[in-house]
Amino acid sequence: MQLNSKLFKVITLAVKSLLQHKLRATLSILGVVCGVAAVLSMLSVGEGAKRESLSQIEQLGTRNIYVKSIPLTEMQERKSRAKLSQGLTLYDAQRIINGCRDVQDVAGLRELKASVFGAAKDVTPLIVSCTPNYAPLLKIPIGNGRFISDQDMQESKLICVIGHTVANSMGVSGSIGNYLRIENSLFKIVGILRRIESKAEKSGAISLRNYNDMVFIPLTAANLVNKAASVSGTIASPEVTELIVGVSTVQQVLKSVPAVKRTLEITHGGADDYQIVVPQELLNQSRKIQRTFNIVLGSIAFISLLVGGIGIMNIMLATVSERTKEIGIRRAFGATYLDIIIQFLAESTILTFTGGIIGIVIGFGGVWLISAIVKWNTAITMLSLVLPLLTSILVGIFFGLYPAYAAAKMDPIAALRYE
Repeated sequence: MQLNSKLFKVITLAVKSLLQHKLRATLSILGVVCGVAAVLSMLSVGEGAKRESLSQIEQLGTRNIYVKSIPLTEMQERKSRAKLSQGLTLYDAQRIINGCRDVQDVAGLRELKASVFGAAKDVTPLIVSCTPNYAPLLKIPIGNGRFISDQDMQESKLICVIGHTVANSMGVSGSIGNYLRIENSLFKIVGILRRIESKAEKSGAISLRNYNDMVFIPLTAANLVNKAASVSGTIASPEVTELIVGVSTVQQVLKSVPAVKRTLEITHGGADDYQIVVPQELLNQSRKIQRTFNIVLGSIAFISLLVGGIGIMNIMLATVSERTKEIGIRRAFGATYLDIIIQFLAESTILTFTGGIIGIVIGFGGVWLISAIVKWNTAITMLSLVLPLLTSILVGIFFGLYPAYAAAKMDPIAALRYE
């Protein structure tokens, strides 16, 4: 209780001393205000960018390995065929399942260039042919109906599953049991995807597709759409654009990559007509980049805090010089060496703490403006709030130490005689 009373008196005395020079106190904390606001804004921008990047990568699935077919020039294709490579096909998928112990499933997908009739003019659906396990492997939610089945695949049925946006653009025709015309063929709608919050962007070599704007058909039915949209390979092993390799656990993903690489090297005869992308590696790399990014941003912002701290120290030194006689009187009435140090440390800490609070409020406004005007993703975390505020308090203590020491070491008698 006595300690609390003494602390209250110290704070009260420090506040009264600061209020005697309001303008000086206000100007002295501007550097701290700017520094804290900058730290909060930069950490929030960095956190928002990190979450956006990680979200995009995680959409690919951290338990998956992607094998993407690489477009070849005519000369490269001849060299590839000379090595007996048939391109990326479902045969590769079967070899990967048989040859890689931790691989649970492999899905295949091929993008098709085909025209769709029946959807609104402002919607351009992406037509893809895929295997039945594509949706379960990538956890694509079905809103109504079903996805492509094994029987659809075996019998090359003209059925399709459409995205939420495609279904809405078709009006009453976009429902289960109706037909969608793709080129010269009619595909029966058997499923409609649930609406998905999509962030369709490039992430390395793999596209983050907008499933809302997609139309799925069986992989074996792709060559029935149109000659221009036909695929290579055989009916039993059609060529694909991508293979999605599903591994049993996240821990086994990186361990499975060498086995997948070796299997594909054998089936393709060493031809470089494919690329392997591992979302987990992208995820780890993105986290490292974001950590570095945050350190750089934080360092730049903390320089502002240091500049503000130097300003606080200059003001406190001037204050000590002006209050020399006051210090002498306090010492004469029994104030100890430690009492003087605590008094001036309390004043500098209150200055920087106040600057920290104001800086956080301004930082909130800055983050809001960045989100509203620049349209960047931002995220205010507890760390982005606590770190700049704690740093501002430490700046007050650090840069207030020397002025406090200078005040405490004064000779009481000389201080009383000071004019």
